[in-house]
Amino acid sequence: MSNNVDLYYVHLFNDFSGSPRVLKDAIDSEVNDASSTYVFTSQHAGFLDNVNAQRVNCFYARSRHRYMQLCYYLLSQVLLFGTLSVYLLRGLIKGRNSTVVINTMLPFGAGLASKIMRAKVIYYVHETYIKPELLKRFLRFFIEHCATHVIFVSKYLQSAESFSKPVQSVIYNGLRNDFPLITEVQEDLKFSGKQLFFAGSLKLYKGIEQLLQLAELMPEFKVLAAINCEVEELNEFISDRTVPNNMTLIARPANIQEHFVSSFAVLNLSLPNGWIETFGLSLIEGMAFGSPVVAPPVGGPVEFVNNKNGLLIDSRETEKIVEFIRYLNSSIDVWSSFSKQAFLTSKHFTATEYKKSFKHYFKQYNLV
Repeated sequence: MSNNVDLYYVHLFNDFSGSPRVLKDAIDSEVNDASSTYVFTSQHAGFLDNVNAQRVNCFYARSRHRYMQLCYYLLSQVLLFGTLSVYLLRGLIKGRNSTVVINTMLPFGAGLASKIMRAKVIYYVHETYIKPELLKRFLRFFIEHCATHVIFVSKYLQSAESFSKPVQSVIYNGLRNDFPLITEVQEDLKFSGKQLFFAGSLKLYKGIEQLLQLAELMPEFKVLAAINCEVEELNEFISDRTVPNNMTLIARPANIQEHFVSSFAVLNLSLPNGWIETFGLSLIEGMAFGSPVVAPPVGGPVEFVNNKNGLLIDSRETEKIVEFIRYLNSSIDVWSSFSKQAFLTSKHFTATEYKKSFKHYFKQYNLV
């Protein structure tokens, strides 16, 4: 750790989704002194609240109207460019070095400001689906020409979104720093509870319709869905659908971990033709409580899900998923075998392992 480096983390929209959650863990790794570490993000409530760094609030607004959203986005990048440039210029005047970590592809204003001010630029890439395609090409141009380094969250994502100029590395996501690790799986509770747990959004490509089908096909199981949306959005979704009696949908539960504790299995039903998971953190969270998983057969999950800890399958093959879950339910010995392997797999993705990897990365490339 150098006393002459200012470290800047940049994230566009602070909320309780996956990418700011992972960034919070990166910040908690404390690769730099907190007094010389800054977090640039929006004023919204989210995972980046109360991090051990100096927070700089940046403009960001959202709209359901596409063109208004584009206007807000472009304005946010102009303002971000100006604000970050001022901070970096101050550092240059004081003779300090700067490293900027830009979370996701979106904050191109930060990339341009960092390039102009001669900072080391690390893009932390979590996503591959950015629409329209023209926007994605635009953002990739800035990464290619502004970044000195790129971190990907999986080997799949690195192969899908590789760049020619920056140094590229993979750092797997880890469990949250405050995620309650257990030493022993409560097998009897989980097996007898017969609860299938899904964590995702209302987007059709996340497999929400397939989840409804599975609930209907397996009335002997309780199906619980934790949906990342507002209550109003969830009510609107439910209003024109028939929800099976054995299914419960909750909008942003306060303590999602308690549902993993009691879950017989954890489902990720993302449709391969609509959305490819670049990692699949909810699967690791389920495994950390000994839950076997169902995951898509493409993308990041392929790197840690196998036929010993779960099932890799296209979620549209609902009958085969039902067959697998009923196989797990055929005896506690069968379920326990999958549970133990899932639990062992999760040990490679703890917060401690993540912090080690993140610190090693910064040390390896002399970034602080």
